[in-house]
Amino acid sequence: MELRELAISNCDREPVHIPGCIQTFGALIATDKQIETITHVSSNIHDFVDVSPADALGQPLSILLSEEVIHNLRNIAGHPTIESQRERAGVYLLNQHTLDISLHRCGPYFLIELESVASAELDSQSAFTQVRMLLARLQEETATPALLQMAVRDLQRVTEFDRVMAYQFLPDGAGEVVAEAMMDDLDPYLGLRYPASDIPQQVRGIALRMPIRAIADIDAPTADLIAADSTADPLDLTLTHVRAVSPIHLEYLANMGVQSSMNVAIIVRRKLWGLFAFHHKNVKLLSPNYRAICDLFGQLFSLKFQLAVEEERFNTRKRTTSAISQVVKKLTSSDRFTQTVQALGEQLCSMLSAQGLAVIAKQEVQTYGDVPTHDVIRELVHQVQTHPSPDLVPLENLSQLDRLHTTQLGKTAGALCLGISPNDEVFVIFFRQEIIYEVRWAGSPEKEIVEGANGPRLRPRSSFAEYREQIAGQCKPWSVLETEAALELRTGLMQLAISQGEVQQQEWLRQRRQQDLLIAELNHRVKNILALIRSISRQTRHSTTSIEEYTLLLDRRIAALAHAHDLVAGHGLEWPSLHNLLTTELRPYLAEAECRVSLSGPEVGLKANFVPMFALVVHELITNSAKYGALSIPTGKVNVHWQEQDGGLAIYWQESDGPPVFPPKRKGFGRTLIERAIPFEFEGEATLRFPRTGVQVNFWLPAHLILLQRDQPEVSATPITAVQNEEEPDLAPGHVLIVEDNMLLALEMENLLESLGFSDIDTAPRVKQAIRLLDQEKYILGILDINLKEENSFEIAEELIKRRIPFLFTTGYNSKFTLPEALVTVPMLKKPIDEDQLNLTIHQLLA
Repeated sequence: MELRELAISNCDREPVHIPGCIQTFGALIATDKQIETITHVSSNIHDFVDVSPADALGQPLSILLSEEVIHNLRNIAGHPTIESQRERAGVYLLNQHTLDISLHRCGPYFLIELESVASAELDSQSAFTQVRMLLARLQEETATPALLQMAVRDLQRVTEFDRVMAYQFLPDGAGEVVAEAMMDDLDPYLGLRYPASDIPQQVRGIALRMPIRAIADIDAPTADLIAADSTADPLDLTLTHVRAVSPIHLEYLANMGVQSSMNVAIIVRRKLWGLFAFHHKNVKLLSPNYRAICDLFGQLFSLKFQLAVEEERFNTRKRTTSAISQVVKKLTSSDRFTQTVQALGEQLCSMLSAQGLAVIAKQEVQTYGDVPTHDVIRELVHQVQTHPSPDLVPLENLSQLDRLHTTQLGKTAGALCLGISPNDEVFVIFFRQEIIYEVRWAGSPEKEIVEGANGPRLRPRSSFAEYREQIAGQCKPWSVLETEAALELRTGLMQLAISQGEVQQQEWLRQRRQQDLLIAELNHRVKNILALIRSISRQTRHSTTSIEEYTLLLDRRIAALAHAHDLVAGHGLEWPSLHNLLTTELRPYLAEAECRVSLSGPEVGLKANFVPMFALVVHELITNSAKYGALSIPTGKVNVHWQEQDGGLAIYWQESDGPPVFPPKRKGFGRTLIERAIPFEFEGEATLRFPRTGVQVNFWLPAHLILLQRDQPEVSATPITAVQNEEEPDLAPGHVLIVEDNMLLALEMENLLESLGFSDIDTAPRVKQAIRLLDQEKYILGILDINLKEENSFEIAEELIKRRIPFLFTTGYNSKFTLPEALVTVPMLKKPIDEDQLNLTIHQLLA
């Protein structure tokens, strides 16, 4: 390995995720998986909780944090996403310190971050108003360059950083500043490129998992992490905000004249498209609230930006596909394959911006335009045949390939090779000529190699003055859209080759064509779903008053869309089942008593482009019912019936036995969606009424939205039950009762029990509802959270003892409750619940 390659490899392998220290704007505590014993602390812990590291290590967490905080952390620890994302627990006053506290899990440890919050930063309303304004402005633009410029301008104004840039990663790994907003006294970086080594691969991987990164002060000292066990592996700090910064990166920022910075990831198609980079000449750190809002803005911007990218891509693809279909129609089988393709060389080259074309079929070569010698073409065919993906191979610098002589290339610099049938030696190769152009770098991209702690490394450059480099010997890069167009063209050429006997007919050809059509249709529908997300984010913004409420509602509405998308993808693209859609959307809201909802009507399919909007309408009905209507109390019922009517389909939603109903005084987004979405977009009808006995909603769908399955039996009016997987093992008989007031923790406990083999599970959040369930059903096991907000579960425990039903307690507290004498022998599991320990305890109880 050359020295430069070794230096780049060493930079890419720098263990930035385990620095062994943190930035001092926060402190860090690590505990065991029970969130009970302190295993690590940062050396600055005394500045936040008035306890020294020596006095904290190996001790119970209660020596540092209050019972209330620990209880809330244990509840958060039960969230299913706790290992993949950092969760904020809230702001607490501890020993005269106002602290923002967060939690996530990493392997066997829970990592708790503490950050001091000034009283002026406690009001989140101002920050929430700012993000609402930012999101509102995003709706004004649809073109990607304008979106990026608007985002950096607004972010720079709101955050007051000296400079905010949108930084795009290019196909070769380098980056380019594509939008910029800055103070007037700074030199512009717009249009400058940065080598790939400026942001090593492992840093890019971390940005996908932790989309926001703040560096408060490059000159601030760090705080070491101290472990109770000196032989323990270093903590992985990937998901922390306080992770210390690589010394190489600090040197890099210092050379740029940057004292503090922040990055927010732009993620498109689950890949790192680029970053919003924030630079400041002085010390600067946004409050936890503002950082959370910048993080949320980054996620929502990424959705909006992906929508714009997909729309531009779809429109270009549509034009290209139309042009390709016109060319393919001209392909005839009257001549030999090579001659037919050669005759259309001008049109084919124009389509892919190529200057030459070669067609190869069983050693016969025909060419059009500017191409290299036949020896070069045959050598290309030989090399492409051994390529891992010979169907399509883009090459931008042929002079770098082995056994190709530059003197034989002529004007040619690059090629796009289509393997029509590599095994049959049938290829079409497009050629591009050399282009000479300049690249503007931020400083010379050739970095000095120095010796580091782990061997050779690249030294950050000391100057970022513009450096112009002339690029020669390459062609214009083949874009993603061009390679996609080439693949579609390949399908048409393959059909021609088959008809002329150059390629053997194969069944997979038909299947591949069908797959391409389905993917194109699915991409179009994804675009429509993203457009819905844009609308949802805008409307949710107007109907909420806090960042917490906004995040929760937006998350739930997007989840409803995700369910609908799964339904379209999983049950055929055209006519997903109405019954399946209702079942999918209703099940998450029926943890307490699934038997309270019944569905009845003929088997009917819904047109796929209608499903996402109808799923949102159903989601709003369910949400309102769960908050205010029949599903908000145990006795309430919901009946959904549908039938043919007036040439279409009538759907009736009827709530009963719930609390008294009164017409709402305020008309929010949910009600607007229920009443207007179907009439406005799909020529249907919707009527919403509020009799005191229960909400009634009637829909009528026109015939073009439905497909009646007349040979299928009618869906009977039976309660919804959990769908069973035929491949699952036999499940344990008997019902289990969970008493838990936190919905996320209740759902997670249900998942744990299902993984252990239980299928019949009921959940109650309050004592009264649990007692009612005990009167209605026979249970073999109870799992009771002790603390139920304003009450406890001891009354339920006494009922279970009377009924001789074994049970166990769960709790997030250490010592807040003194158990009654009759309950001191009941097994108690501390949150977060360990699956193995739960399994063992249940087996002991049931034995």
